[in-house]
Amino acid sequence: MQRLLMAVANLPPYGSGAEQVAWGLGNSLANTYEVHILTTKGGDLTNTVTLHLVPHYPLMTIIYSTILRQVISTIVSRISPAIIHSHITLPFGYIFQSEKQIKTVVSVSGSDVFPRKHYPERFFVLSALRGSSAVICQSRWLARYLEENYQVHPAVIPNGVDTRIFRPHAYLPTSNVVLFVGRFIKMKGILELLKAARELPQYEFWLAGRGPLQIPKLPNVKNLGFHRNTAELYAKASLCVFPSHHENFPTVGLEAMACGKALVATERGFSEYIENGKDGILVKPHDVHSLVGAIRYLMENEKTRRELEKNARNKATQYDWTVIADKYAKLYDSL
Repeated sequence: MQRLLMAVANLPPYGSGAEQVAWGLGNSLANTYEVHILTTKGGDLTNTVTLHLVPHYPLMTIIYSTILRQVISTIVSRISPAIIHSHITLPFGYIFQSEKQIKTVVSVSGSDVFPRKHYPERFFVLSALRGSSAVICQSRWLARYLEENYQVHPAVIPNGVDTRIFRPHAYLPTSNVVLFVGRFIKMKGILELLKAARELPQYEFWLAGRGPLQIPKLPNVKNLGFHRNTAELYAKASLCVFPSHHENFPTVGLEAMACGKALVATERGFSEYIENGKDGILVKPHDVHSLVGAIRYLMENEKTRRELEKNARNKATQYDWTVIADKYAKLYDSL
């Protein structure tokens, strides 16, 4: 069995989308590859993958490619992988692109390749992308961005979801609950969501996550904090709302859909898998009026909401990890 080394900054419960993808993919490929994951923290004990922890330092790209390069080289030598897949451009995408005898793959999340003020960081990103055997991104719009701004041609492989964990449950949804799961930052549309909550006092808004933004005390807003068992939260909600300003290929939407929930979400990112009016409702970012209208419409029209829920579950099964992992395995084999 060939060995696959994956590298990611953190693993769940830490981090965000890229970390969840690395963990889900690693466990899904364990029957095809001997999977090893290099990270700085996180990851549950498992019999399916082997974890290799390295300390986190400031300026990791420079530190691990220079004075601590031997730490990385020793791990690579011990594993002797056929493929190294970095799920983050910096630091690991740059560090591993110097492994000329091994095929290297780097996944781009979006924020790691957007314009930077400081040229040295852009230099490292360019080196990581152009020095790798293959570049992967999760969305079509990000692929176009990479082609136009970095002159690289990535493979587009969407994120996956574990439809065994995220599935419709027997819980009766709590009446009139609108659920948000994600980081409490402006980019996730938290401020717009709070404005919608003020205009819709007849509904409860549950916010599950953490971040720098302080959630004000409103009569109909409940701050649940960080919650590991999000599948249970999805099951209890009437519908889910994700008003992000932009996303790459957000996994939270797939999780909610796999649980059989109707979504109200913004276009960029969520439109990669939501067909507006069929398995969810898409609105423009920053558009509080449309956000309020979509929430009210689905809450007041149960028949429509039930139809969207059914379609959402069907759509999510197309992104089950068994399907997505096979796409990655075929790309690895092509190298």
